Amino acid sequence: MLPRERAEKILTLHAAGWSVRAIADQLGHSQVTIRNYINGHRKPGTPAPRPSLLTDPLADYCRQRLVDDPHLRPSRLFKEVADLGFQGSRATFYRALDSRVLPLVDRRKPKSPEGIPQTPVGTSRAFPHRYERIPVLPRRVSPITGETLSSYLGRIVQANHLTTAEVLAVLHPWFSTKIKNPDDRAQHHTLAPAAAQALHELAHLASLPPASLAHALPAFGSAEGPVRATTACHRCTARRSIHQSVPVHLPVHHKICTRHGIWLGDLGEAHLDLSTCPEITTAQHRADRLLRRFTPRQLALAHQIAAKAVPSWPTSPAAVRNHWKYRLLALQTHNHHRGISTDLDSYTQAAIYPDVVALAAEALAHNFRIPARSTGEIRQVVEHGNL
Repeated sequence: MLPRERAEKILTLHAAGWSVRAIADQLGHSQVTIRNYINGHRKPGTPAPRPSLLTDPLADYCRQRLVDDPHLRPSRLFKEVADLGFQGSRATFYRALDSRVLPLVDRRKPKSPEGIPQTPVGTSRAFPHRYERIPVLPRRVSPITGETLSSYLGRIVQANHLTTAEVLAVLHPWFSTKIKNPDDRAQHHTLAPAAAQALHELAHLASLPPASLAHALPAFGSAEGPVRATTACHRCTARRSIHQSVPVHLPVHHKICTRHGIWLGDLGEAHLDLSTCPEITTAQHRADRLLRRFTPRQLALAHQIAAKAVPSWPTSPAAVRNHWKYRLLALQTHNHHRGISTDLDSYTQAAIYPDVVALAAEALAHNFRIPARSTGEIRQVVEHGNL
C-alpha cells in the first residue's frame, strides 16, 4: 500500500492531464500500480485486499460437497481441498469456509426417504442385561452397498418381527451410540476401539461374513474418498424384494445406476428413468474410466468447473438434437408419465451430464482449466471428446 499522500498525488497528476507513463516515471512506481489507483481498484489509505487461497473452483467444490453430503465435517473437507492443491493452513481454510462457502449453502437436515426412519423404531422393552452369547436371527438380511447403519438395523428388525430394543439389547453398546449420530460414518476416537468387536457381533447376529458387512456399511469405516447422500436404485432393491427406499452413501462421482439406467438424485428425491437418453448412462461409464488416471476428488473438482462451461443454447437449429435442453425435455416428458414432477433439479443435472463429463476430461487434461474455444468447438468436444 502506498502512503496516502503519494496515492493522492497520483490522482492529482492524473486530474491535471498527466499520462500513466509520465506519472510512473515521475513517482517511481509501476504503471500497474498507477492504473489501480486511477481506475479505483485501490483507494488511498486502504490496503490492497489479500487474495484468498480458497480459489473460486475450490469454493464451488466445497459448496457442492456440503450439498451432496450434509453431514460432512469441515476437518474432512479440509483434507480433500488440501489434496486438490489448497496451500493455506487449517485456520485459513475455516475462515474462508465461514465467509465464502457456508453463507451460500443450505445445510438443513435432509429429508428422510419415505418408509425409512433416521433411527430404527420399535416398542421399547426392558432388558436386565445384555446376552452373554449373541443369538443368530432366523431371517438373514443382506446390506445394500453404502447403506446407513440405522437403515440396515431397521430392516433386520422388520424382517425378524422384533423391536429395536430387542436387537440393541443383544449387541454391543457401540450400536446404541452410533445410530444416534446423524453421520454414522464419523469415526469418533472413543468408539473406534470397539468397532471391530461390534462388527463381529453384528456379523454373528445376521449370519454374514464380517468382511461383507465392513465393505457394505460405511459405519465401519469402509467409505473411502468423498461420498454423497442418496437412495439406492429402486430397481436394484426391488430385485432383492426390498420395496422401500434405502438411504446410502455412494462415491460422489456415482450419479447413475448403469445396470438399470436410473439417475440417482439427492436424498429423498425421486429417481429418473434415463431410457430415453442412453447417452447419459454412457457418460457414467466414461466418468468411471477417468478414475483410472485421476482421483475422485480431482474428478469432482473438474465436474464443478465443467458444469459452468456447458453452453446454454445450441449453436444452430441443426444442433438442437445434440444439445442438453433437448435431453431435458425428453427426460421431463418421459418421467412425467411415471408421475414424477418436472420441477426437480435432477432433470437439469442429468441432462447436462454427458456435456459435463466431456468438458471435465478437458479440464483434467489441462490442470483444471478448460481451453478457451467457441461454442461450436465445445459442442464438438462434447460429441467427440477423447474420453
